[in-house]
Amino acid sequence: MRKATVKRVLLAAAILLVVQVAVLVHYVVQTNQVTDQGIELEGLKAELSQSRGQAIAFSEAIDAMRQRVLTIQSINEKLQVMFGLEPEQVEDGVKGQGGEEVPYEAAFGGAQGIRNFEFLAADGSGENSGSPGAGMAADIKSGLSWLDRQTVRQFRILALLEKSAGERVGLLAATPSVWPVRGHISSKFGPRISPFTGKRAFHSGLDISAPRGKKVRSPANGKVVRASYDVRMGNYIRINHRHGIETTYGHLSKILVRYGQEVKRGDLLGLVGSTGRFSTGPHLHYQIAVNDKVVDPLQYILD
Repeated sequence: MRKATVKRVLLAAAILLVVQVAVLVHYVVQTNQVTDQGIELEGLKAELSQSRGQAIAFSEAIDAMRQRVLTIQSINEKLQVMFGLEPEQVEDGVKGQGGEEVPYEAAFGGAQGIRNFEFLAADGSGENSGSPGAGMAADIKSGLSWLDRQTVRQFRILALLEKSAGERVGLLAATPSVWPVRGHISSKFGPRISPFTGKRAFHSGLDISAPRGKKVRSPANGKVVRASYDVRMGNYIRINHRHGIETTYGHLSKILVRYGQEVKRGDLLGLVGSTGRFSTGPHLHYQIAVNDKVVDPLQYILD
């Protein structure tokens, strides 16, 4: 063979060798890249799986919290009824609205008019389209928003219940619900034949016959607004229990409290006697007035 031919063959072989080496190097590089990308992809898959698990756990925790809030709401509604409060019917003052809807722009198909909503839902162009992860994120966001609104609402109801409970506790403490003295009822509240005139008269209280000197105690919390002597009632005490309630204790042999003194249920007020013109013997004239109108004391005595 001629030298020129040999040179051409050797040059072609050298070029082919270089190309083969280049292809081999490229293959090795690509293989390494694919391997690295595979490892990275597996890491991303693991991370995505972990994130999805955390999101599911978070969503389940929100659902559990939702159930607890609903339980609290149910208890609050029952307490509102018990305390005579009007249960809230509309949440946060929002008027009810609903119905299927899609974005305004997506609802129109040019000259054809409004597009079919079922078609929008089928082709994924509706508002709720997207990946499962986006849907889960939207559910979590919605759950957190609901919990925030409900928490504010239930705290507001609890504040009202606390206020109402405080008022009721004060009212119960100020309601004369026990006997001021134990004894025989010698004259009830209402119409009777007067022991002084023999004619029909109205008795404004309850006469409780008891031995002279027997202790008379306050049937409720209040403040002494009268502690003096009256020609008809003799030594008498009047207590303002607030909430429009007042009690009077007449014909006492001795007064043991002073004007302006705060008393509690069970505190000693005085001793049974027969002082004053309108008394035929030792007894306590016990009177209750609500908003300046006398009422039957037996309606208030519970024990």
